[in-house]
Amino acid sequence: MQYFIILVEAFSGLGLFLFGMFYLENMIRDSSNYSLKKIMRNTTNTNLKSLFIGIFSTTVFQSSSIVCLLVLSLIGAELMNLQSAIAIIIGANLGTTATAWIMATVGFKTNISLISSAIIGIGGLGMILATEESKWKKYFGILVGIGLIFLGLSQMKESLSVFSQNFDVASMKLENPYWYAIVGLILTAIIQSSSASIAIIQSALFANIITFEAAGAFVLGADIGTTLTIILGAIGGIPDKKRAAAAQVIFNVSTDLIALGLLYPLVSFVNFLIPSASGVIKIAAFHSLYNLMGVFIWFPFISKFSKFLKYFFKKKITYATKYINQIPAKDTDIAIDALKKELGNLSKKIEKLALLAINIPDTTLLEKDPPPKIEILEKYTKNLDKSYINIYKKIRLQEGEIYRYISTVSIKNKNKNFQETINHLYKKTTYLATASKSIKDMLQDLNKLYRASSYEEHNIYQNLRYQILLNTLAYHQRNRQNLKNLYKDVSDSHKYILNTIEKFAQNPHIKAEMAAIIINDLYLIKTFSQSLINALIR
Repeated sequence: MQYFIILVEAFSGLGLFLFGMFYLENMIRDSSNYSLKKIMRNTTNTNLKSLFIGIFSTTVFQSSSIVCLLVLSLIGAELMNLQSAIAIIIGANLGTTATAWIMATVGFKTNISLISSAIIGIGGLGMILATEESKWKKYFGILVGIGLIFLGLSQMKESLSVFSQNFDVASMKLENPYWYAIVGLILTAIIQSSSASIAIIQSALFANIITFEAAGAFVLGADIGTTLTIILGAIGGIPDKKRAAAAQVIFNVSTDLIALGLLYPLVSFVNFLIPSASGVIKIAAFHSLYNLMGVFIWFPFISKFSKFLKYFFKKKITYATKYINQIPAKDTDIAIDALKKELGNLSKKIEKLALLAINIPDTTLLEKDPPPKIEILEKYTKNLDKSYINIYKKIRLQEGEIYRYISTVSIKNKNKNFQETINHLYKKTTYLATASKSIKDMLQDLNKLYRASSYEEHNIYQNLRYQILLNTLAYHQRNRQNLKNLYKDVSDSHKYILNTIEKFAQNPHIKAEMAAIIINDLYLIKTFSQSLINALIR
């Protein structure tokens, strides 16, 4: 039962940790502005600056894992490039040796759980007190993300600490010191704390239970074991995050393997430098020495190393378009046919978005003869649980790919008739893009009106649904005249709207913002209708 509880706590800690990575990355991306980007660019514009940032920040945080995870978040938010990240990660490996020195001299141990609770508390309170418009709301959100990462790591470490507490180095009795490297690797991979592993081996060395060589091998293994944290942090990330994680693994493994090969010379060198020092001081010096050696080996090759990693973890290219990505732009005649099919495909997606916006999930209704009547709105009254913004983003991406394809194709053929056709298709794409954006801009208002309780608001909501349905249906039938009539009806409805706003003003239970919502949505309906009319121009 005890081990089941340990596994549940460790799994929960992993979930907190991964969610913290995801949340932090999003908060950094949302809060990034020109000033922040400029600061990041100026502080990491050289490998040397990035190296010292890695050393300094790890000395402050007392954890190379935390620093490397923060670097992954910055990469994911596109505020840091891979080369700078690698330099910081290399610096972090040297900075983490400060922990061994602190434990060797004063026995200091950072309480990550306490720090995480304080950070989440400050960040959470700040997010509640900050206004929606304040930039500080997202900054406090960044603190919450960092705190969640700390808390997840802390929970994983604490839940698995039973392994380290019951770990008896003396019982190993391994004659060959190199076996201790494997022990250090496994233990650190389990408890997710190289600092705890080093503390164990320093205690054993202090009590003369093991030799200096065995302790050194153990520390090297622990250094490899700690790379599991950054591997977990790169799960589900963009290619550069995976490349940065790979950089740390390659750096640690290569440096540690070289150090293992030079284990006895390095031990002898430390004994020569500080012959009368205690074992715990010597292991701290050994830890610093081989990490410094790794920095000297890898630092000159950071740029080349970064370029080399670009060949790996390439993201598979996916297209939002269905037809044009299959046809080379040089085949201009076929390209025109592909573009027309693609615009037909785009039209269907915009029609679907429009129907989903008014809670109609069945797009086959548009195909029925006779066409659906107003009563169909009464059938579909339940608000759909759809990620409308994601649907719109895919439509916008498709529009962008069409624009790019049109630009590429237009260069290939300068024939006058061909250029006229291309320009016509470009304009049609623009009209469809405007129509889709009009629907997207109404989504939030439609949601507010759906949740409203007054009779007047309900009538406005139903009227908007009705207008969207009729315009979408007329466009699907390619009935331009019907669309023109609908546009005229919307344009002539100003008097009705003014009367409605007057009723709103007399009703204290209706929020004042509703008047702005009505006027705004009336304009958007007109834009939607006009765009569809223009898209039908032959």
